[in-house]
Amino acid sequence: MKVALVQNHPIFGMKEKNIDELEKLIRSGSADLYILPEMAYTGYQLKNADELKTIADTVDSPCISRFTKLSEELNAGIILGFPELSADGKIYNSSIFITPEGGRHVYRKTHLFYKEKLFFAPGNTGFDVYEWRGVKIGLAICFDWYFSESFRTLALKGADIIAHCSNLVMPYCQTVDFARAIENRTYIATVNRIGTEERDGEKLTFTGGSVLVSPKGEYLIKAPVESTGIFISEINTAFSRNKSINDLNDVMNDRRPFFYFK
Repeated sequence: MKVALVQNHPIFGMKEKNIDELEKLIRSGSADLYILPEMAYTGYQLKNADELKTIADTVDSPCISRFTKLSEELNAGIILGFPELSADGKIYNSSIFITPEGGRHVYRKTHLFYKEKLFFAPGNTGFDVYEWRGVKIGLAICFDWYFSESFRTLALKGADIIAHCSNLVMPYCQTVDFARAIENRTYIATVNRIGTEERDGEKLTFTGGSVLVSPKGEYLIKAPVESTGIFISEINTAFSRNKSINDLNDVMNDRRPFFYFK
């Protein structure tokens, strides 16, 4: 499968303009699966909960529908982060996996970061894996990486690739992905944004540098820190499904859960 990481620079609140830019980036490269950042078309830094209400979208909103139509037109999957307004009125930091066959799978961020705790409801979906065109795809969002159980859970559920939509402001994740990929023998696609947001007296600078890491720890993609773009590589499920280190060791079968979490 050919995977594209789409690294952008959204302007807060300018949803249509940001989607236009994302669509332009997506159309500039050919892939089977496009992965976009966290809160990809809204911007990230919130002043208050009322402001979040103005940018949140339902899964059948006009904004999400634009990506649905693009997925159908390109005959490709699209994964992106967005602030999700749920049926019960709660707003989640979510990602959605859209397929051209009509699939719309939603993941709600399990581990909220910093001031997200003031505005978003904590995610309640848990970690799931979706098989599409022979590839098993797991969803995670940004700060989930800090908790090794997140990626391990997806790996135990059979994920060939973890689509990790991010708005990273700390410099560690892209390096830690090396260990997460090796210990789980799975592909990790951390897709980040660039730029700075300075709102309500606080400045956040996003670290760019989107990466795709193989089950062997190879960096198949290392995007620039300060440039937008689309970055494409192939993944091979033969590597992600082979959990053997040698003839006697298997990273999943050798686990001894009885001795963990004592």
